[in-house]
Parts: sequence; structure tokens; C-alpha cells
Amino acid sequence: MTPPASMEQYRLEQEAFVSNHGGTTPQEVIFTLLPTVCGVLLAATTLGILKKYTHENVRAVVEFTLTVIPTILCCTVLSESIVAVCVTMVLISLLNIMLLLRKRVNLTDLTMRPVTGKRPFLTNFRALTNIITAICILAVDFRIFPRRFAKTEVSGYSLMDTGVGLFVLANALVAPEARDFSAYRQAGFSETLTRNMKGCFRSCVPLLLLGLGRFAVVEYVGYQKHVTEYGVHWNFFVTLAIVKLFTSMITSTVSSRYSLLSGIWILWMHEYTMGTKGLEAWVLRDGPRDDFFSANREGLISVPGYVGLYFVGVAVGRLIHSTYQNSHARSGMNVSVKLHGFEFGIRYNESMLLCIKLCLISALTCVAILFCDFKISRRLANAGYCMWIVILTTTLLSFLLLVEVVLDITNCAISEPCVESKTERMRKSLRLNLKKHVESEREESNECVIRRSLEICDAVNYNGLFFFLVSNVLTGIVNMSVHTLYAEQSVALLILIIYMAVSIISALILYRLKIPIKL
Repeated sequence: MTPPASMEQYRLEQEAFVSNHGGTTPQEVIFTLLPTVCGVLLAATTLGILKKYTHENVRAVVEFTLTVIPTILCCTVLSESIVAVCVTMVLISLLNIMLLLRKRVNLTDLTMRPVTGKRPFLTNFRALTNIITAICILAVDFRIFPRRFAKTEVSGYSLMDTGVGLFVLANALVAPEARDFSAYRQAGFSETLTRNMKGCFRSCVPLLLLGLGRFAVVEYVGYQKHVTEYGVHWNFFVTLAIVKLFTSMITSTVSSRYSLLSGIWILWMHEYTMGTKGLEAWVLRDGPRDDFFSANREGLISVPGYVGLYFVGVAVGRLIHSTYQNSHARSGMNVSVKLHGFEFGIRYNESMLLCIKLCLISALTCVAILFCDFKISRRLANAGYCMWIVILTTTLLSFLLLVEVVLDITNCAISEPCVESKTERMRKSLRLNLKKHVESEREESNECVIRRSLEICDAVNYNGLFFFLVSNVLTGIVNMSVHTLYAEQSVALLILIIYMAVSIISALILYRLKIPIKL
């Protein structure tokens, strides 16, 4: 293909390349995300076999190779063979588990230990959301990225449409409101509002500055922009800041116990207002953008939808954390089933129970979308879109929980039974409540044959917004240095792999040095 005659012509080609797409099917979106889940299982079991023979840097390379690279391939050149890739990864993982079980099997005590501290599946989910989004924001500029995965222009399902919704839900799952199970407020309304607004101000100002900085840089260098994504001046960082502002004000008034009702009410009012006041037609029509409100109508109108989605996410987070409440006091639960004179004993733990709950939420939400015939529109962040994000999130969490359960069972089967003293148990419990993650993660690495969360996932999750910012900067550098539309397939893949390696290495270095960058 012949390169463009001028930079302005090339910018227009790029904008046209990412615009006016209709999306794909919801099933394909879910299948495209599955290689990341399979990658966690494959990397964890492979490292379990190589545990005694690998340096920490080699382990990071193995994790990157088995998790990130398959995701890049499935989003690009292997987009038509995703099922085959997933099946292959699962079969290799099962082979790894069989090799691990051949070494040493402990059948005398298969009691799975309770999950304390961080939830590994939540860490993996939040990190994988970041990683997939980072891959897509650069891959979409290459021709190897299928156009059906690009953002939809009006309505429909697509891989890139899920980015901001998954970000909002991922933040809600671990928000303080999701962990607050106190029956009464410890402070009055004014004190709560003041505290929330102070915290909100500290976190919103950096996001707003990032949003303003991104707009200024894009305008200064003449970088391409998809106007119907958020608007002329609006962007992802501004949306996060405004959503945080509104949720902080609302949580000062409404207890987190009512987060599900709050979320449903906000989404219903958002849907009702758009339908009766003509806002939906105003946003979706190809009208002039001659003032601030019309220029940024997508960003402004979508805010209530994301606020409602956030509160629904808080409700899901409360379900997750409440399931593990007091889990240290019971290692498992038994159910006895009598059938034709035979009695079967079934032993399960909180993770298995939670997996069933999340599957039920996903199924019920899916039925609600089909019954109500909701339109899915990212530009509106309407009820249909938010319900679709809930389905996607609970489905991915269920798969990641299933992976965690498999790894736990494998660990229990190959570990030596041990009896801990009361002092040792107390020491470990206290350590989880101190500056927590690092020591407990290293101890898990020493005690377990298979770690339940990957180090690169821990690293990305440790500085999630910084990782995303680095990815955005690198995306801009690549686009200003290379004519991505005219890159060969092999060159495009190499650029994507190097780009993701640099992004993850930057997060990994900060993680190992324990340098948090709070934006």
C-alpha cells in the first residue's frame, strides 16, 4: 500500500479507519477474553512445575509469554481460531496438573485453606482488564485488528466498547463501600460528606489534569481522535474523575447496603430521561458540535450510566466480600446427599459457593436484557450497556474463580499436611493486616507449589492507572513514529509485543521496588 501524501491526509485515514463500525456478537466478545483466563491457568501450572528451577525474572518472562502474547494473537491474527487456542491452553494446563500430581499426592487431608487477605481472582481480573485494554488501544490502529472488535458507532457489542465499563466495575469491586458492613454510620452526614469530598478531591484533580493534558497534547500534535467516542474535549480520564465525584457525594448520603437499589434506580432514571426528553436522539444524531455541551454530548450523557454501573459493581463487590466474611473460621463446608441408600459427601468452600452466585447473577442479567429488549449503546452508557458489562464481569470472575479453585485443589493434593501452632496462625493473620501485600505474597510463593495470582498481574494491579497512562503515552509515540495503517503483519505483531513488554516491565519494576504511584 502507498503511504499518504501528507500527515493531514493520513490523520483523516486513521480517523475513518476506527469509525463507523457495527461490532460483533456478545459470544465472540466473551470468547476473545477467554485466552487471558486460560493464560492464567497455563502460566500458574507451568511455573508450578518449574518452581525450583526459575529465577524471578524468568518467571516474569514465562508469565508474559503464556498470558499476554496469546491475548495479543487472539485479538489480531488468530481471531478466527480463538476456541482452538483456548482448548489447546486448557489441555496443556491439565497435562501440567497431571505432572504435578505424579510428584506427590496427599490424599489424607484435602481440606482447602480459607482465602484471607487479597482475593487472587479479583487481582487477576483487574489486571487483565488493564492488559486487554492496553493491547486494544494500540492494536486498533493496525489492520491486523479485526474491525468488528473496534468501537461501535451507534449501538451493538464489541471488544473495545467494554473498556471503560470494565474499568468502572473493576474499581467498584474493591471500593471501600464494597467492604463496609457496619450497621450504622460511624460519623454524621456532614462529617462523612467532608471526608468523602476531601478524598475525592485528591483523586479527581490528578485525573482531571490528565484529561486536560491529553486534550492539549492531542490538539497540539494534531493526533487523530474519534469524536463520537467521548466528544471533542472529553476523554476517559475526565469520565473517571466525574464518576468518582458523583459517587463520593451519593455515598455520603446513601448507605452502601442500598448500593444495588441505588444503582438500579439511577440506571432506570437515566433510561427514562433519555427516552422521554429526546436526549438519546440528540446524542446519536450527526448534529453540529458548536458549544461545549453539544461538542461533548457523549461524555456528559454517559456519566449517569457509569455512576449507576458503579453502584451495581459495589453491590457485586459486597456479595464477594461478604461470602468470605469469617472464612478463616471455617475451612470448608459439607453437604450430604442420600440416594437409593447410598450417602455421598460433598465438600466445598467459599470460592465454589461464590462461583455459583456469580453464575446466577450473569444468567439473571442476561434474561433481563432479553426480556426487556434493551439496546446496547456505549455512547449512551444506557441500562442495556451497563447490564451487558455486569454479565461480562460476572462471567469472567466466575471463570477466574474456577481457575483459582482448580489451583487450590491441586495445591492441597500435592502439599505436605502440616499443623500450625496458635502463635503461628496469629502471626500470619496479623501480617495480612499490616502493609500487606508484599510479605504475604512472598510467603504464599514459598508455601504453595502453585501461586494463585501471577506476578505481572500483581504488578499491573499495584499501579493500575499508571500502567494505563504509560500505555497511552506509548500508543501515541508509536502512532507518531510509524504509519500503522501500512505496517506489515509481522511488524505490527512485533510492535505490539514490544509495546506490551515495555508497559508491563515499567509496572513490574515499580512493584518490586514497592513504589506506589497514586494518580
